[in-house]
Amino acid sequence: MRSLFGVSAFSGKVAVLSGACHPLGRALARRLAGFGALVVAIDRRAEPLYALAKDAPQRIEPLALDLSSAAARGILAEAWEREPVHALYDLSALAGEAPLSVALERSAGILEALTPGLRAGRGRAVLALPGAGKPALAAALAALLKDRDAALAPARLHGLRLPAGTEGWTEARCMSSGDLMLALTHPVTRGLAGGRVLTERAETGTTGKERDGDG
Repeated sequence: MRSLFGVSAFSGKVAVLSGACHPLGRALARRLAGFGALVVAIDRRAEPLYALAKDAPQRIEPLALDLSSAAARGILAEAWEREPVHALYDLSALAGEAPLSVALERSAGILEALTPGLRAGRGRAVLALPGAGKPALAAALAALLKDRDAALAPARLHGLRLPAGTEGWTEARCMSSGDLMLALTHPVTRGLAGGRVLTERAETGTTGKERDGDG
């Protein structure tokens, strides 16, 4: 990532990360903090979330919330309604333990709660869509993405199709998938139109970007 993009673009920026206890979430939080961003790390599980924050206590702010709760989404909206949000990474659908309706509510809820902040920060949001094994949820999230992208302007929303679950997330995989998420929120890719679903191509052992046929 350092050789491809100027990581100074993340310094001093606010990045909200939902699903922060997922292996990719933990890796992404640490990288963003290392780049100088303020990371608001959200997950339902408080203990691993606070353990993550200890890695960079000045840069990672833990927030234990279940975003399927309207009250929790209200807390988030109130906290950030006047503050610019420069990047949002929603990994909450990857864990895969929640029913479709709950998983969809979490992703829709965080987008709604942070819309004013994303607009104020002219931010970029990336919604993780689970790959094989969760086709109904992936389709519902893709529809959500298309519906919400225009409403976020001048912010933009992208989708990234990634493996569901928490198994198999090696350090190398977290690095390559994290590179994609960071690239989608970096100024160098701001010419990319929003409302698209990209697919991680891990089957060849490399990671690339490809527009999905529904994007």
